[in-house]
Amino acid sequence: MEPIRIDPKRAYDEAMRAQQKIAASFKTLREVEDVDYGATAKEAIYTEDKVVVYRYKGKNKPTAKAPILICYALVNRPYMVDLQDDRSLVKNLLALGEDVYIIDWGYPDGADRWLTLDDYINGYIRRCVDAV
Repeated sequence: MEPIRIDPKRAYDEAMRAQQKIAASFKTLREVEDVDYGATAKEAIYTEDKVVVYRYKGKNKPTAKAPILICYALVNRPYMVDLQDDRSLVKNLLALGEDVYIIDWGYPDGADRWLTLDDYINGYIRRCVDAV
């Protein structure tokens, strides 16, 4: 087996390029601006424990016959459907005349450890649907 041949000049050049990329990444991170996610106006219409149901406010009155209730997984955050003004499922649904609601489960903690799937489905979700 032949020994690995390392060219010192090439190794130095490669290390310098890597260092320049790292320095450039720090510059990029310093210039990153805060993103205003969840920008669509909403109001809380129901709360229970950590659970909050929000109704999104559109520019026009809803024209759809049935409301849309978005029920996210416990580990996801509700702003994922309303990331930015130009990347918003909620904004697009409101523009189509839909009446949009979302369940925000809050942040689970030790007090929630005894909750079962039945508690969520036949308890919280059922009462959220009743509120909508």
